[in-house]
Amino acid sequence: MKKRLVIAGTVAVACGTLAVSGVLTSANAETKPAAPVPAPAQPAAAPVSPPPARASASEHEVLGEVIGTGIRDSSGELVFYGVKVKEPRLPQTTFGIMGGIRDAAGGLKDVIIVNETSGSDKAPGFHGVTGGANLDGHDVPSFGYYAGPAAKITARIGGASVVAHQARWSADPNVVVFWFDTAADPGRLRAYNAAGAKLPSGRTDVGHG
Repeated sequence: MKKRLVIAGTVAVACGTLAVSGVLTSANAETKPAAPVPAPAQPAAAPVSPPPARASASEHEVLGEVIGTGIRDSSGELVFYGVKVKEPRLPQTTFGIMGGIRDAAGGLKDVIIVNETSGSDKAPGFHGVTGGANLDGHDVPSFGYYAGPAAKITARIGGASVVAHQARWSADPNVVVFWFDTAADPGRLRAYNAAGAKLPSGRTDVGHG
């Protein structure tokens, strides 16, 4: 009878047998070729996404947040935003309000800018009022801005009194950007504070870009 000696869990056997990694094999047995190991499957290459379209950008330094209007065309949404103006001939004009288009990527396309051309750009009253038009393929309604605590802005358009849409400019909440639902020139522009009192008129003449 063959004797076996167990040492630390490894079986050592005399008389022509070997213990390899705890598996007994015969030293005289014919060695069988190892079964081929299949190569690991290669992961499928991830699809390469095209680079995102480059968003357009305003040609001016944008000041404050962009004001959305909800008015859309095939290129994007009509928006308004403040831009920096530096013109030696207009020393009291530091900014303008740009009417532009914001595309799906958030880029901005400048369409028309309005700004003060005489005196301070923040003197109380209306500034930069412009009649609407189709510019560069985009329909832009009549708009402008008011410097002061305007809570309501009205005008006469087509024989009727209409109320403007408006939003305060984040760069200076005392500046109110306003616009109408039409391209027609606004007449008899009026601004009122929260208590309903009429505010200074400023410049109510209507320009055309």
